[in-house]
Amino acid sequence: MKTIASFLLLLLITSQAAIYSQEDNRYVPETDPLVLEKLEQWQDLKFGLLMHWGTYSQWGIVESWSICSEDEPWCKRSIPDYTEYKKEYQNLQTTFNPILFDPAKWAKAAKAAGMKYVIFTTKHHDGFCMFDTQLTDYKITSSKTPFHTNPKANITKEIFNAFRAEDFWTGAYFSKPDWHNEYYWWPNFATPDRNVNYDVTVYPERWDYFVQYTQGQIMELLRGDYGKIDIYC
Repeated sequence: MKTIASFLLLLLITSQAAIYSQEDNRYVPETDPLVLEKLEQWQDLKFGLLMHWGTYSQWGIVESWSICSEDEPWCKRSIPDYTEYKKEYQNLQTTFNPILFDPAKWAKAAKAAGMKYVIFTTKHHDGFCMFDTQLTDYKITSSKTPFHTNPKANITKEIFNAFRAEDFWTGAYFSKPDWHNEYYWWPNFATPDRNVNYDVTVYPERWDYFVQYTQGQIMELLRGDYGKIDIYC
């Protein structure tokens, strides 16, 4: 419980810091003894696998960033009209059906390469959840997603179990920004950049809804049927 409380406090602090102190890049050394102990254990793992995978993979594009107002070669949009593009991007949920998904094969290959930990993207900035959250229908186990009928539909759970079977540390990459959630990107305003698009000091209740949503999803991963998670990022 202490570990969970510390993690949620760290999430809230870093979220607020990102909003109010974006120019402050000072390094703050970790002091929590449980975190320090975990970091010490991690020192000798050295080599691991970080996986970004989601509905966007169907288009062969970088995760999430094409629906943000970035203007970089690696996240150009294929449809000039932004509204239409975002609609088509979100509709990728309705065609995502990776029927050849075989995490055990991935785990064996990673072990053969000498890897010792895996970090999987449970949710990236676009907000699509690769786990069975109960807080949104924008998820891999939704009836809108064809793969939801597959026995391995809860992809995060399947990946963690497969890699633990090969004696890996498991890690959950979880995006604090959520560009699908109306309490982060409020439809009432434009989305000029990657950050929350309203003043949280003017609309504190709206921001509180988002904090509760985010913490709720984290608790689902920590207390749900996902086993021990060694790394959070």
